[in-house]
Amino acid sequence: MSNALAIATVTETLFHALTNALPASLVSGAQVTVLRPDDASLQAPAATPGVNVFLYQATPNTSWRNADLPTRNSDGSLLRRPQVALDLHYLISFYGVDTAFEQQRLLGTVARALHAAPTLNRAAVKATEGQVDGSGNRIFDSHLSDQLDLVRFTPINFSLEEMSKLWSVFLKTDYVLSLAYMATVVLIETDDPPPAGALPVLEPCIMAVPFSLAVIDTIEPQAVVLATTGPTTITLHGQGLNAENDVAFTTPGKTDPIFGTIDPGSTSNSLAVTLPGGLRPGVNTVQLTQSAPAASPPECSPHVLSQSNAAAFVILPTVTSVGPSSPPGHFVAVVSPRVGPQQQVSLVLNQLTSSPPSGPQAFLLPADPHDTETDTFSFSTTFAGGSVPHGTYLARVRVDTAESRLTVNPSGTFDGPQITIP
Repeated sequence: MSNALAIATVTETLFHALTNALPASLVSGAQVTVLRPDDASLQAPAATPGVNVFLYQATPNTSWRNADLPTRNSDGSLLRRPQVALDLHYLISFYGVDTAFEQQRLLGTVARALHAAPTLNRAAVKATEGQVDGSGNRIFDSHLSDQLDLVRFTPINFSLEEMSKLWSVFLKTDYVLSLAYMATVVLIETDDPPPAGALPVLEPCIMAVPFSLAVIDTIEPQAVVLATTGPTTITLHGQGLNAENDVAFTTPGKTDPIFGTIDPGSTSNSLAVTLPGGLRPGVNTVQLTQSAPAASPPECSPHVLSQSNAAAFVILPTVTSVGPSSPPGHFVAVVSPRVGPQQQVSLVLNQLTSSPPSGPQAFLLPADPHDTETDTFSFSTTFAGGSVPHGTYLARVRVDTAESRLTVNPSGTFDGPQITIP
């Protein structure tokens, strides 16, 4: 790719291309200049007729501006050389005797030349790169000729108002017949040493392994209460389910998957899965993965051939015990399974009886902060603006959006767990 000298190389190559085209205008002595349009020598009474090329703006190229991202690794090491992609905007103005139509002849010549050959060919760019200045420096040695895309000139359709605004930048300068062109794209790279290549392949390894795609449609039950003794099982319903697949669970606050086991007797439409230990209350997900068979060498084996969709289900917390604690006005609840440090825990209280005319009241008490995984939580019955009134309450523990269940007596009403606030 090209370096910081690329912009000057484009202008110099354009200068030579227009110089070679000028004889067709039949304007005697015409020459190409690269001056500011407000340069006094351009509009002097005895000025030589010709074409002036002025680079007035450079803008980011929208197609290439982010093509090099990312350029560095997380440790700052170079992944690839950063590159800036620019479009160059040129104002080409024409000078000569009006009565001889020299300006118009020069405009026609330039417009024809840039339409017939809108790109800077590699041979012309290489010739520019080989030039030296008066001190022998190769100030155009930009490697632009190695760029993948050739620089192309496209006319800009300026209205008279837009052209007048452009010329208004040059104070006290009379407008002359002009064209505007955009040169795209110029890719400029840094001079950072290129990153080292990866190690070569020691031994090619090609495997053809069939795979199937599993789809989980539903989970039964959606709300799971873990068994107090023994394992808990859920059933996955779907299509293409395979008892040979691995079953991975994600749980709140843990990044690594936890793997369960598929029970024997499962079918392609229904899998019975035993939940692993370590799952937390709240929204969990389950996903089936098909692992590749072992190959030799082991590095040749792909880790995962296919994955099903991740299906969600909820594990409800179970209140093991709840009761008063010290200091007075505090309650402690023990729940199962254990709760992660980032999960939100609340105690939901619903009053069983009340005195008329007010009805039963409900309260939501946040747990005291917990910095580690735990199953024991403390709650205060006092809060800003008041406290929980005396009485008997049904108690539930809410972890994130999952709530523990209440017990129901034979008559079909909720009866526990209960706490009494004296």
